[in-house]
Amino acid sequence: MVEKDYYMILGIRPSATEEEIKEAFFRLAKKYHPDKHRGKNDGDYETKFAMINEAYNVLKDRAAREEYDNRNMASGLKRKESSKSDYRAEEIYQTALKALKMNDVNSAIDLLKTAVRMEPGKAEYYSALGMALAEKPHRLHEAREMCEKALEMEPYNVENHINLGLVYKKAGLHARARKQFENALRWDPEHPVAMNELGLSDSHQWYLRIKRVLNKIFLRGA
Repeated sequence: MVEKDYYMILGIRPSATEEEIKEAFFRLAKKYHPDKHRGKNDGDYETKFAMINEAYNVLKDRAAREEYDNRNMASGLKRKESSKSDYRAEEIYQTALKALKMNDVNSAIDLLKTAVRMEPGKAEYYSALGMALAEKPHRLHEAREMCEKALEMEPYNVENHINLGLVYKKAGLHARARKQFENALRWDPEHPVAMNELGLSDSHQWYLRIKRVLNKIFLRGA
């Protein structure tokens, strides 16, 4: 089982300072505290808040953070930036994305499979592979498996929900697709793809933006 990426949960770099960790925690705690969202999918916000707390409790403690980092280096979840294998996998991944943009789907699939083999702890590689496979109608089942795996690895990553939703849509699983787009909006209330797929109007989008601005003003004054 792949361990949670606490740095990604808090939206910080692995080299973040103690002060940056603390700032990220308080920012997210204000945004996702369940008390601020009573009656609005309480369970979702409680889950998010618990995940944020879990990440902070580990990373704020030097000994716990060091143990976590060492464990992740061994499991392959987090590599040093100077790691040759990590660089090669990322280079292959970027080449695959370029191939996709040029509609060279077969090359993209082969490259992404290689990247996944080299770095099996990178959810984004699985998600991209799923999107590439989805371009082949007879491989939609494989596409679903890859995107579902990416979401299992990083359930807090909005793009994983979006990509899985798009694959479900291609497979004709519209109810499942809608659920993923709704989940994406819970993490990012203004995500353009999710809003478009759910058919939300421009006026509703403006309403959400205004609401978000007012919420920020409220939090500053709190």
